[in-house]
Amino acid sequence: MAYFPHAYKKTFVAASVQLAPAAGDKTEDLTAGQLALASYKSGDILAGGAVTAGDLVMLAMGNYHANDKIGPHHGGYKESVKSKGINPKFISRLYHAPAQAPVAAQVTVEAEGDCFGCGVERYLRIDVKGSPALRFLGRNSYFVADWTEKCCEVGQTSVDPFVVLSKWAEQINGEPLVSPFVQASVEMWDATNSVWVSAAGHTVTTSNHGKFRIVLDGAYVDTKFGDCSFRPTDFYEKEPVMILASELDETGDACNVACTTITETATAKQGRGFGESVLREVILSNRYAQEPFNTDARIREILEDTSLGSVNRNGSYDLFYVLHSIPRSYNPSGMHNSDQYLLCIAAENGSQAATDALTILNDLGTASGVAVEVIA
Repeated sequence: MAYFPHAYKKTFVAASVQLAPAAGDKTEDLTAGQLALASYKSGDILAGGAVTAGDLVMLAMGNYHANDKIGPHHGGYKESVKSKGINPKFISRLYHAPAQAPVAAQVTVEAEGDCFGCGVERYLRIDVKGSPALRFLGRNSYFVADWTEKCCEVGQTSVDPFVVLSKWAEQINGEPLVSPFVQASVEMWDATNSVWVSAAGHTVTTSNHGKFRIVLDGAYVDTKFGDCSFRPTDFYEKEPVMILASELDETGDACNVACTTITETATAKQGRGFGESVLREVILSNRYAQEPFNTDARIREILEDTSLGSVNRNGSYDLFYVLHSIPRSYNPSGMHNSDQYLLCIAAENGSQAATDALTILNDLGTASGVAVEVIA
């Protein structure tokens, strides 16, 4: 194998997959975005399940270019996109990475009963960590919401938790360094139906308080540029923020309080299979094929660039990978060596193309004896 774990990568954006070709169909018969397995030697498209261990095959896809020539001299643009020859016995890994939606962080701060006494100061610290906060401030963001009740009615010994939590939520939503990333809302426990409901309209009590909680939801939307201003280096955010909450006493001690119960109800998780990510992989793949991407919109129009048109930037894609190697028979040192190639098939999540692309992967797995992995 190679001296370091590198693989040349090629990306195919499959709009459809040909699994049942007509007799004599070849790679030049593929329509734009149509993917198929084909014989490397003859170019004949192979039907689903037709690959055997001794075959030398290739992935082929109909070109997205609408015209074969640009100008009077440059031609061949509609030539189908092909991989190098795939020998099933040199396939080392097959894996499928289904699209995953991102998960926003959620933290709850719960309090009930006579927890908050009169004349006591209570503080809630919110820490917001992650790429969005770092890009916004150059550091992780934090904020301390405070509440102090100096005076109570005669005979009152505690404060309704709704008052305290509402004050904290109001301060969090009004803080300019935290509110772009976190939204706070107050809920109350409905004992009759055993469910949390909005606390809006709650009547404050002086005793026999109920159970309440603040729900802190990660809520950040990054700026996204349109096609006309697109550059591969334009940043797009994939990482959700992490939210940490802790109650503090008047000395700033987080260990000397027992008024609230803080629970992480949803752990932030980055999504996978974003159209923006697939687009950048397509641009890289095209550059390997000597089809550079131009940041000037007019030049892209003149050269009929297909990168932006072949990918749904707002879509989610299932990704299918074939890692194989091609031995070098001309190594002058006499040492056996080979080049690795990683082929990526991107198909929109939930589409028939995604289902059929998995069939291709399974066919290669059957021919090579390599199990198809599913990346969780």
